[in-house]
Amino acid sequence: MRAGHKAIGFIGSGPTNFALSSVGDHSGQDKGKTWIMWQFQYAFAASAATIVSGAVAERCQLGAYLIYTAVITGLVYPVVVHWVWDPAGFLSAFNSDDSVRIYTGCTDFAGSCVVHMVGGWAALVAAWVLGPRIGRWERPELFEGHSTPLVIIGTFLLWFGWYVPCRRALSTCPAQPPTA
Repeated sequence: MRAGHKAIGFIGSGPTNFALSSVGDHSGQDKGKTWIMWQFQYAFAASAATIVSGAVAERCQLGAYLIYTAVITGLVYPVVVHWVWDPAGFLSAFNSDDSVRIYTGCTDFAGSCVVHMVGGWAALVAAWVLGPRIGRWERPELFEGHSTPLVIIGTFLLWFGWYVPCRRALSTCPAQPPTA
């Protein structure tokens, strides 16, 4: 950041890392860490977009969902991530500028707050715009119930895919948060 240049807490500023503009090859001191972080953030953005798929299931066409996903992952999610995770963000607990930061800021554990908030709000907006499933409540016998084996398999995938790594992350956290 240039001397005397103040970052904008709402969307950020400056030429660095906007749409990977300052990322070159991995031959320098960076050794590809920026690309790895981009892929990591891309996975989070894609997760936020998949939350919407459950809310719009059977109610929108694939093309509309792909446009919605592109807008969420390319525009909405990066801005909200900047608000919370960037030290210059106005929602960041790590922002030392009291005139920019709102109250004490937001501490996001493992990214779950930002991912689920963006996905949840986007899903709510999409469900509100699309309305209820046509015919769902007039003739409910035409809609099949859930598959019990698939629900059980999904539960086990969540347990072993998320709970085990999260348990490992939690085991490295202190039992008592530090007090000021």
